[in-house]
Amino acid sequence: MKVTLHKDFIFGKAEQWTMTSKDERVYQITVSLPKHARHLSDVPVLYVLDGDAYFTMFREMIQLQSRRSDKTGIKDMAIVGIGYGADRSFHSNRVYDFTPPSHSLSLPIKPDGSPWPDSGGADKFLAFIEEELKPELEACYSFNKHQQMIFGHSLGGLFTLYTLFRKPTAFQRYFACSPSIWWNEKMIVEHVTQLMFEREDVRQNIKLFMAAGTEEKPFLLNDAKEMRNLLTDAGMETLFVEGQGENHASIVPSIFSTGMRYLQAE
Repeated sequence: MKVTLHKDFIFGKAEQWTMTSKDERVYQITVSLPKHARHLSDVPVLYVLDGDAYFTMFREMIQLQSRRSDKTGIKDMAIVGIGYGADRSFHSNRVYDFTPPSHSLSLPIKPDGSPWPDSGGADKFLAFIEEELKPELEACYSFNKHQQMIFGHSLGGLFTLYTLFRKPTAFQRYFACSPSIWWNEKMIVEHVTQLMFEREDVRQNIKLFMAAGTEEKPFLLNDAKEMRNLLTDAGMETLFVEGQGENHASIVPSIFSTGMRYLQAE
Protein backbone atom coordinates (compact mmCIF):
# COMPACT_ATOMS: atom_id res chain seq x y z
CA MET A 1 0.00 0.00 0.00
CA LYS A 2 1.21 3.49 -0.78
CA VAL A 3 2.34 5.50 2.21
CA THR A 4 -0.17 8.12 3.30
CA LEU A 5 1.02 11.34 4.86
CA HIS A 6 -1.26 13.73 6.75
CA LYS A 7 0.07 16.80 8.51
CA ASP A 8 -1.73 17.53 11.76
CA PHE A 9 -0.29 20.70 13.24
CA ILE A 10 2.75 22.89 13.61
CA PHE A 11 4.18 24.24 16.84
CA GLY A 12 7.21 26.53 16.93
CA LYS A 13 9.64 25.19 14.37
CA ALA A 14 8.41 21.61 14.79
CA GLU A 15 5.96 19.81 12.55
CA GLN A 16 3.94 16.71 13.37
CA TRP A 17 1.93 14.30 11.29
CA THR A 18 0.77 10.69 11.10
CA MET A 19 2.29 8.33 8.57
CA THR A 20 0.89 4.95 7.57
CA SER A 21 3.44 2.41 6.38
CA LYS A 22 3.04 0.00 3.50
CA ASP A 23 2.14 -2.77 5.94
CA GLU A 24 -0.59 -0.66 7.58
CA ARG A 25 1.28 0.37 10.73
CA VAL A 26 0.64 3.94 11.89
CA TYR A 27 3.35 6.22 13.29
CA GLN A 28 3.40 9.75 14.60
CA ILE A 29 6.33 11.65 13.14
CA THR A 30 7.54 14.86 14.75
CA VAL A 31 10.28 17.00 13.21
CA SER A 32 12.16 19.85 14.85
CA LEU A 33 14.38 22.03 12.68
CA PRO A 34 17.46 23.98 13.78
CA LYS A 35 16.71 27.61 14.55
CA HIS A 36 19.55 29.27 12.67
CA ALA A 37 20.57 26.84 9.94
CA ARG A 38 20.69 28.41 6.48
CA HIS A 39 20.74 25.04 4.74
CA LEU A 40 19.37 21.87 6.32
CA SER A 41 21.82 19.85 4.26
CA ASP A 42 24.56 21.32 6.46
CA VAL A 43 23.21 20.04 9.79
CA PRO A 44 23.07 16.55 11.32
CA VAL A 45 19.81 14.71 11.96
CA LEU A 46 18.88 12.76 15.09
CA TYR A 47 16.23 10.03 14.75
CA VAL A 48 14.60 9.35 18.13
CA LEU A 49 12.85 6.06 18.82
CA ASP A 50 10.02 6.17 21.36
CA GLY A 51 9.39 9.71 20.19
CA ASP A 52 6.30 9.99 22.39
CA ALA A 53 8.57 9.79 25.43
CA TYR A 54 11.79 11.46 24.36
CA PHE A 55 11.29 13.89 21.48
CA THR A 56 10.27 16.96 23.51
CA MET A 57 12.94 16.43 26.16
CA PHE A 58 15.72 16.00 23.60
CA ARG A 59 14.53 18.97 21.59
CA GLU A 60 14.66 21.24 24.62
CA MET A 61 18.05 19.92 25.77
CA ILE A 62 19.64 20.40 22.37
CA GLN A 63 18.15 23.85 21.76
CA LEU A 64 19.19 25.06 25.22
CA GLN A 65 22.76 23.79 25.06
CA SER A 66 23.39 24.63 21.42
CA ARG A 67 23.02 28.32 22.29
CA ARG A 68 26.59 28.07 23.65
CA SER A 69 27.94 25.09 21.78
CA ASP A 70 31.47 26.40 22.32
CA LYS A 71 30.95 25.71 26.04
CA THR A 72 28.62 22.70 25.99
CA GLY A 73 29.93 20.82 22.96
CA ILE A 74 26.32 20.35 21.81
CA LYS A 75 25.50 21.55 18.30
CA ASP A 76 22.03 22.31 17.00
CA MET A 77 20.53 19.67 14.76
CA ALA A 78 17.32 18.46 13.20
CA ILE A 79 15.38 15.96 15.32
CA VAL A 80 12.95 13.34 14.03
CA GLY A 81 10.75 11.65 16.64
CA ILE A 82 9.18 8.33 15.67
CA GLY A 83 6.27 7.53 17.97
CA TYR A 84 2.75 6.17 17.97
CA GLY A 85 0.64 9.16 19.00
CA ALA A 86 -0.77 7.30 22.00
CA ASP A 87 -1.80 8.74 25.35
CA ARG A 88 1.13 6.98 26.99
CA SER A 89 4.88 7.33 26.56
CA PHE A 90 5.61 3.73 25.56
CA HIS A 91 3.16 2.00 23.24
CA SER A 92 3.07 -1.81 23.14
CA ASN A 93 3.67 -1.69 19.36
CA ARG A 94 7.29 -0.86 20.13
CA VAL A 95 7.88 -4.49 21.13
CA TYR A 96 7.10 -5.64 17.60
CA ASP A 97 8.99 -2.83 15.89
CA PHE A 98 12.17 -3.00 17.96
CA THR A 99 12.80 -6.75 18.24
CA PRO A 100 14.61 -8.94 15.68
CA PRO A 101 12.82 -11.79 13.93
CA SER A 102 13.57 -15.31 15.15
CA HIS A 103 12.46 -18.87 14.45
CA SER A 104 12.23 -19.51 18.19
CA LEU A 105 11.47 -17.22 21.11
CA SER A 106 12.56 -17.60 24.72
CA LEU A 107 11.52 -14.79 27.06
CA PRO A 108 11.18 -14.37 30.82
CA ILE A 109 7.78 -13.94 32.41
CA LYS A 110 6.77 -10.29 32.52
CA PRO A 111 6.71 -8.78 36.03
CA ASP A 112 2.93 -8.33 35.89
CA GLY A 113 2.37 -11.82 34.48
CA SER A 114 0.77 -10.55 31.28
CA PRO A 115 1.70 -12.07 27.89
CA TRP A 116 4.32 -10.41 25.71
CA PRO A 117 2.98 -8.41 22.73
CA ASP A 118 3.78 -9.54 19.20
CA SER A 119 7.48 -9.31 18.43
CA GLY A 120 9.99 -9.82 15.63
CA GLY A 121 9.19 -6.89 13.33
CA ALA A 122 12.58 -5.12 13.36
CA ASP A 123 13.31 -5.82 9.68
CA LYS A 124 9.98 -4.32 8.64
CA PHE A 125 10.47 -1.31 10.90
CA LEU A 126 13.96 -0.71 9.53
CA ALA A 127 12.57 -0.96 6.00
CA PHE A 128 9.93 1.63 6.90
CA ILE A 129 12.60 4.04 8.14
CA GLU A 130 14.92 3.50 5.19
CA GLU A 131 12.48 3.12 2.31
CA GLU A 132 9.50 5.24 3.36
CA LEU A 133 10.28 7.72 6.14
CA LYS A 134 13.72 8.91 5.08
CA PRO A 135 12.78 9.56 1.43
CA GLU A 136 9.76 11.55 2.59
CA LEU A 137 11.85 13.62 4.97
CA GLU A 138 14.61 14.17 2.44
CA ALA A 139 12.04 15.36 -0.10
CA CYS A 140 10.51 17.79 2.42
CA TYR A 141 13.63 19.07 4.14
CA SER A 142 16.70 18.06 2.06
CA PHE A 143 18.32 16.46 5.12
CA ASN A 144 21.96 15.46 4.90
CA LYS A 145 22.18 11.73 4.19
CA HIS A 146 25.71 11.52 5.59
CA GLN A 147 25.20 13.06 9.04
CA GLN A 148 22.49 10.89 10.54
CA MET A 149 22.19 9.56 14.09
CA ILE A 150 19.75 7.20 15.80
CA PHE A 151 18.85 7.03 19.50
CA GLY A 152 17.13 4.14 21.22
CA HIS A 153 16.58 3.21 24.87
CA SER A 154 15.93 -0.27 26.28
CA LEU A 155 14.21 -2.22 23.46
CA GLY A 156 14.89 0.86 21.33
CA GLY A 157 18.57 0.38 22.18
CA LEU A 158 18.28 -3.22 21.00
CA PHE A 159 16.89 -2.01 17.67
CA THR A 160 19.69 0.55 17.44
CA LEU A 161 22.27 -2.22 17.74
CA TYR A 162 20.35 -4.46 15.35
CA THR A 163 20.33 -1.68 12.75
CA LEU A 164 24.07 -1.23 13.24
CA PHE A 165 24.67 -4.91 12.54
CA ARG A 166 22.12 -5.40 9.76
CA LYS A 167 22.69 -2.18 7.85
CA PRO A 168 25.53 -0.12 9.36
CA THR A 169 25.36 2.50 6.61
CA ALA A 170 21.78 3.43 7.58
CA PHE A 171 23.27 5.89 10.09
CA GLN A 172 26.72 7.17 10.87
CA ARG A 173 26.22 7.62 14.62
CA TYR A 174 24.47 5.19 16.98
CA PHE A 175 23.28 5.94 20.54
CA ALA A 176 22.14 2.82 22.45
CA CYS A 177 21.04 3.54 26.01
CA SER A 178 20.50 0.54 28.34
CA PRO A 179 20.02 -1.74 25.30
CA SER A 180 17.94 -4.89 25.93
CA ILE A 181 20.71 -7.24 24.85
CA TRP A 182 19.05 -9.93 26.99
CA TRP A 183 16.13 -10.24 24.54
CA ASN A 184 15.58 -13.83 23.37
CA GLU A 185 18.66 -15.21 25.13
CA LYS A 186 20.99 -12.52 23.75
CA MET A 187 20.33 -13.44 20.13
CA ILE A 188 21.60 -9.97 19.09
CA VAL A 189 25.15 -11.11 19.89
CA GLU A 190 24.97 -13.51 16.95
CA HIS A 191 24.75 -10.52 14.61
CA VAL A 192 27.97 -8.86 15.79
CA THR A 193 30.03 -10.91 13.34
CA GLN A 194 28.22 -9.22 10.45
CA LEU A 195 30.33 -6.12 11.12
CA MET A 196 33.45 -8.18 10.47
CA PHE A 197 32.38 -8.61 6.85
CA GLU A 198 31.84 -4.91 6.26
CA ARG A 199 34.53 -2.92 4.49
CA GLU A 200 37.01 -1.29 6.83
CA ASP A 201 36.09 2.19 5.57
CA VAL A 202 32.45 1.51 6.53
CA ARG A 203 33.40 0.55 10.08
CA GLN A 204 35.72 3.54 10.39
CA ASN A 205 32.90 5.94 9.48
CA ILE A 206 30.70 4.73 12.36
CA LYS A 207 30.65 5.71 16.03
CA LEU A 208 28.64 4.04 18.78
CA PHE A 209 27.85 5.39 22.23
CA MET A 210 26.38 3.05 24.82
CA ALA A 211 25.40 3.68 28.43
CA ALA A 212 23.75 1.89 31.32
CA GLY A 213 23.16 2.87 34.94
CA THR A 214 24.80 1.33 37.98
CA GLU A 215 21.38 1.03 39.64
CA GLU A 216 19.85 -0.95 36.79
CA LYS A 217 19.57 -4.71 36.89
CA PRO A 218 23.18 -6.00 36.86
CA PHE A 219 22.77 -7.99 33.65
CA LEU A 220 21.86 -4.82 31.70
CA LEU A 221 25.11 -3.19 32.75
CA ASN A 222 27.22 -6.31 32.22
CA ASP A 223 25.67 -7.10 28.83
CA ALA A 224 26.45 -3.59 27.60
CA LYS A 225 30.06 -3.88 28.76
CA GLU A 226 30.45 -7.20 26.99
CA MET A 227 28.95 -5.75 23.81
CA ARG A 228 31.39 -2.85 23.97
CA ASN A 229 34.29 -5.32 24.13
CA LEU A 230 32.98 -7.34 21.18
CA LEU A 231 32.57 -4.24 19.03
CA THR A 232 35.97 -2.86 19.98
CA ASP A 233 37.46 -6.17 18.85
CA ALA A 234 35.51 -5.75 15.60
CA GLY A 235 37.40 -2.50 15.02
CA MET A 236 34.55 -0.06 15.54
CA GLU A 237 34.88 3.14 17.54
CA THR A 238 32.76 2.60 20.65
CA LEU A 239 32.41 4.43 23.95
CA PHE A 240 30.60 2.95 26.93
CA VAL A 241 29.74 5.03 30.00
CA GLU A 242 28.34 3.85 33.33
CA GLY A 243 25.77 6.22 34.78
CA GLN A 244 26.69 6.35 38.44
CA GLY A 245 23.59 6.09 40.64
CA GLU A 246 21.23 6.00 37.64
CA ASN A 247 18.42 3.49 37.06
CA HIS A 248 16.63 2.35 33.91
CA ALA A 249 14.52 5.52 33.74
CA SER A 250 16.94 8.16 35.01
CA ILE A 251 19.84 7.09 32.79
CA VAL A 252 18.37 8.73 29.67
CA PRO A 253 18.29 12.42 30.72
CA SER A 254 21.43 12.09 32.81
CA ILE A 255 23.62 10.62 30.05
CA PHE A 256 22.13 12.27 26.95
CA SER A 257 24.50 15.26 26.78
CA THR A 258 27.57 13.06 27.31
CA GLY A 259 26.52 10.86 24.43
CA MET A 260 25.74 13.75 22.13
CA ARG A 261 29.11 15.42 22.78
CA TYR A 262 30.89 12.20 21.88
CA LEU A 263 28.84 11.50 18.77
CA GLN A 264 28.89 15.09 17.49
CA ALA A 265 32.66 15.48 17.93
CA GLU A 266 34.63 15.49 14.72
